[in-house]
Amino acid sequence: MSLCNDYRRQLEGAMQDEICDAGFYAQIAQEAPSQELSELIMTIVGDEYGHARLLAALLGVCPPCAGCAPECPKATGNFCADVETAIQGELDAIQRYSVLAMCAPTLKIRYLLLSILGDEYAHVRIWTAMLQACSLCKPTPCDKD
Repeated sequence: MSLCNDYRRQLEGAMQDEICDAGFYAQIAQEAPSQELSELIMTIVGDEYGHARLLAALLGVCPPCAGCAPECPKATGNFCADVETAIQGELDAIQRYSVLAMCAPTLKIRYLLLSILGDEYAHVRIWTAMLQACSLCKPTPCDKD
């Protein structure tokens, strides 16, 4: 089966995933260890919501049915674990958008899908930097009480 056979279904799935990601990331923002990280995460929430809107526009007047929504992840209360889940989701999205861009019926649609891919790549870098920053602030075995 060709990667491009289910193009519309793949777009629908991508849109639903973006909606799930926006909700999941908003939950992660609530558990962030600082106000600054929470605000940064909320900018990613806005990006994900914008991606969903763009994909809905590409789907035109025939969006997926309301009953087709997937199970969305829920924040666990463990900030680092939830950020790791977010990173994996973003890496999966990069792969998805590269296939969708390859299958795009026009160059304009390819460009739009590649712009989302670029955002997802930036999100991986931001999430990874957050984990790194959090680890820098943890006490090490060499720290004295």
